[in-house]
Amino acid sequence: MFTYRITLLLGKLDTSTCPPAVVSVIFPAFNGEPVTLTESEITVTFATEQTPTDLGPLVRVELI
Repeated sequence: MFTYRITLLLGKLDTSTCPPAVVSVIFPAFNGEPVTLTESEITVTFATEQTPTDLGPLVRVELI
């Protein structure tokens, strides 16, 4: 399993919708995989390794 942590370097994440739309922007192959959402981070787990879309320096995506 491959789990990725997504964090924003400025501000808090909107927790009103899970998964947030940004997950499918960062991971175009996202298809309802498990997501955990807090105001500080999103974690998403895939069965195979993914290549995240680079949204610039304010959005950090790490393989954990």
